[in-house]
Amino acid sequence: MKITRRSTMASFAAAAIILSTGTAFAQSKARIAALSFGESGEYMKAWSSEIQSHPAVKDGSVAVTIFDGKYDPLIQANQIDTAITQKFDAIIMSPFDLQASAPAIDKAVAAGIPVIVSALKTASKNYTASIIVNDTEGGRIIGEQLGKLLPNGGNVVLMEGPIGQSAQIERKAGIDAGLAKFPKLKLIASKSGNWSRAEGQSLMENWLLAHPGQINAVLAENDEMALGAIEAMKSAKVDFKSVPVLAIDGIPDGKRAVQKGEMTVTLYKYARAEGQGAVDLALHAVKGDSYKPRSEVWNSLMEWKGGSQKDYTVPWLILDSSNVAKYM
Repeated sequence: MKITRRSTMASFAAAAIILSTGTAFAQSKARIAALSFGESGEYMKAWSSEIQSHPAVKDGSVAVTIFDGKYDPLIQANQIDTAITQKFDAIIMSPFDLQASAPAIDKAVAAGIPVIVSALKTASKNYTASIIVNDTEGGRIIGEQLGKLLPNGGNVVLMEGPIGQSAQIERKAGIDAGLAKFPKLKLIASKSGNWSRAEGQSLMENWLLAHPGQINAVLAENDEMALGAIEAMKSAKVDFKSVPVLAIDGIPDGKRAVQKGEMTVTLYKYARAEGQGAVDLALHAVKGDSYKPRSEVWNSLMEWKGGSQKDYTVPWLILDSSNVAKYM
């Protein structure tokens, strides 16, 4: 078969048409960078999973890349740089550090990439939208729940999140406010367990030795640390009915601990709302007001207001022995 210059040029033209069509198709799919502050934590893994389960991700109309921040604000800042360089259409970020996250977010927004803040707050004022629980309210709730459990007062120990993170700051403020309503409760020890089950166990072991027979309740700013405390209490043969443990997040192991009577209360933090809701906010930022949210969280938990509302608050749910089975 003789190949002429004309047929060769025609083949190149056809290939160019196919290539440009493929490129246009690829570009029509929104690309979202989801920056988890740390995938080693169970809540963040649930958050990432919920993002990947969003209807628009599952049907292939959106491509999501999960970035693991590894509990390091510098890593998250570098990931923002990567998202800018690779020209992602939007960024969803769960900032590990309130203050350190601000310059990176400002940089992304200045580059024309909308940033949706989810699960944790940032000091930046330039983010596009946010979807977060009210952590101060969460702390207040478990503080007041403890006051109702111990009307005659007692000694309390508190496990905090990483110092400087928005959830640590606000949950501590809420707990302080809740405990202040019950002056017979005395906070005798408070320290960061960095959201870690292992560190929670170590903290509790130390406190049981330092305050033998004197601890009447345990508050933890997340379930992971509370679960570590529970292991230490089991080893020390502490009676969970006499020393209640209250925490926040409602992760599966936390709910199981409530069901078994080892944890008295956990607050359920909706990973689906903070994850899938953030995807809808990102797509709205990319596509404009014509975009209609696709996650069911808007029907069951929150009212969608599109671009007319910047900050969305996800409600808490108190889980105890009376209702936890419904949410297992």
